[in-house]
Amino acid sequence: MVRLNSVQAKALHRLQSQAGVQQPPKYEWPKLGKPVYLPQFRIALVRTPNLTPRYAQFRVPLSFNKFDLRSYLWHLYGVGVLGIRSYVQAQPITRISRDGKGFGPWRRPKSQKRMTVELKEPFVYPEEPKDLTPWEHESWSKAEKWQIDQQEKENPKPNKGEEPDQQLRDAYKEQAKALLENKETWRPTWKALGLEPHKAAKDGAFARAPTLPAWYGKGRKHGSR
Repeated sequence: MVRLNSVQAKALHRLQSQAGVQQPPKYEWPKLGKPVYLPQFRIALVRTPNLTPRYAQFRVPLSFNKFDLRSYLWHLYGVGVLGIRSYVQAQPITRISRDGKGFGPWRRPKSQKRMTVELKEPFVYPEEPKDLTPWEHESWSKAEKWQIDQQEKENPKPNKGEEPDQQLRDAYKEQAKALLENKETWRPTWKALGLEPHKAAKDGAFARAPTLPAWYGKGRKHGSR
């Protein structure tokens, strides 16, 4: 494509007009309505049963201020605001889990900003539905339980430092119950292991009882662990 300067373009236009060549119609941009700007943030209305109907609480981005929230509620929902109180809630310190095995470094999650709004007109939060059948709550609960069971099977006791060993607790409970019911007799550790410390040899080694395994006394001295 050859670009023409202004003089050449005028000459070409004059020749085309003399030859009767019709010019293409000038393009006109379509008339558009008022532009709409969609927000790039998220605002969540928090259920607060402890507040009166004159107040409502929102979870907003950290960069939000009171004027932003007031303008947002008025222009989008037509909700009048009398006053706003805001505060930043710090999150508790947690540890990063590495593939569900053990724990990584400590970290503090991102803080959350909340704003409590005093409304011109009262607002009552809808009650929670008791029948969750339309939302397939039962199937969702089963799927969540199955997923948790699969994770526990693949990674047994991933939070051993936080969760107690329930199997060991049950074993202690059964043993204590048997001792209280005189089904078992309590024995010291040295008797349970078959040791006889009062009959020690001259070299200071424990004397093995018939019930003591052969490997236990091998290479062990008196007082060693």
